Amino acid sequence: MEYTKLGRTDLRVSVAGLGCGGGAKLGQGRGENENYSVRLVEAAIDHGVTFIDTASAYGTEAAVGKGIKTIPRDQVVLSTKFHPAWGGVVNSPDTVVEGLENSLRQLGIDYVDVFHLHGVYPRWYDYVSEDIVPALMKEKDKGKFRYLGVTENAPFDHRHDMIQRAFNEDIFDIIMIAYHLLNQNAERFVFPRSQAQGI
Repeated sequence: MEYTKLGRTDLRVSVAGLGCGGGAKLGQGRGENENYSVRLVEAAIDHGVTFIDTASAYGTEAAVGKGIKTIPRDQVVLSTKFHPAWGGVVNSPDTVVEGLENSLRQLGIDYVDVFHLHGVYPRWYDYVSEDIVPALMKEKDKGKFRYLGVTENAPFDHRHDMIQRAFNEDIFDIIMIAYHLLNQNAERFVFPRSQAQGI
């Protein structure tokens, strides 16, 4: 396994991470039970994976928590996420903070390395930066997470407009974007700036 620095953090992570969402959801999306998911997390760690990414919306945080239970906390980098706005529901800052606290309970840990605001639409960016982020910074000061990240709503933001705003305001340490066979716009709109800013 190869390892690299994550964004502008001091976190060293495996270049191959374990994503715990998508259609598979650690096997639970196709009918496997939680024990299967736990074994999958343990197997990934055994193969040198040190970066594990989950989210409250995935329903896999409890399995991830059980999968890392016997691993020293500083040997795995955990990322989780919470939606500030989704499906017509706009969450209050208090609700987002409650989402962070619930994630910590589900994972069975005191802090996460990265807390992402999940699937942020461009139209909600001002609300996120002006209302949600200040509330979360208070939680960061309490030690509940180490770095703040943001993920885009890829199907509705092909040109990465929300990420462009994030670059301009320089709030987030880590960004998660869509970059794949059907959407390679990041080569033009994201990578030059992410490399220049170390995000």
